[in-house]
Amino acid sequence: MTTIVEDSASEIGLRERKKQHTRSAIHEAALHLIGEHGLEATTIEQICQAADVSPRTFFNYYPSKAAAALQLAGAAIEPGTEARFRSAQGGLVDALCDAIGGSAELGPSRATLKQLVIRRPELLATMTQMMIEVRGTFVALAAERASTHEQAELAVSLVLAALGRVMHDEGGSDAPLAERLRETVALLVEVNAEVLGPIVPQA
Repeated sequence: MTTIVEDSASEIGLRERKKQHTRSAIHEAALHLIGEHGLEATTIEQICQAADVSPRTFFNYYPSKAAAALQLAGAAIEPGTEARFRSAQGGLVDALCDAIGGSAELGPSRATLKQLVIRRPELLATMTQMMIEVRGTFVALAAERASTHEQAELAVSLVLAALGRVMHDEGGSDAPLAERLRETVALLVEVNAEVLGPIVPQA
C-alpha cells in the first residue's frame, strides 16, 4: 500500500515538473521573441515553434502571447493556494499574506517585468489588466472568510499595498515573501495609527 502511494506521489511530482518545464519553455521563447521583435511582429506560431509545443498546449498555459512574455498565466489562483487559504487558521489578512505571497513567488521577478515593459511598453496594458483581474480573484477568495465584501476589498488592498512596498525594497531581507508581507502590513498599520491619527468620519 505504501509503495502504491509513493509511486502515485512520484508520478504527480513528475507531471508537475514537466508542466513547469513546458511553462518555462513557452515563457522563455515569448520573452526572447517579443523582446527582440516586439509584440505585433511576433506570432503565437513562432513562440510555439521556438518552445517546441503546439498552439493547443500554448493556450493551456497562457491566454495570450503578451501574457506568456510576462509569465502571467491568468487570473486563476493555484488550487493549492486556494485550499491552504480556506483551511488556514487565524485572521483574514494573515491568510492573505500567505496566499498572495505564495502566488507572487511563483510569478516573474519584478526586475524582469520592469526591464521587459521598459523595452516593450505595449505590454503594459496587458500587465495592468491582468493585475486588475488577479486582484478581483483574490477579493472573491477573501470574501469567503470576510464579514462583508467591503472587508474583503480592504484586506486585499492592504496586502497588495504591502506587496508593492516589498517589491520596491531592493535591499530587502531573504525571508519568505509571506513573512515580509506580514511585517510590512504591521508597519503600514503602525504608520496609520502614529502619523495619521484616528480618522473620524464626517457627519
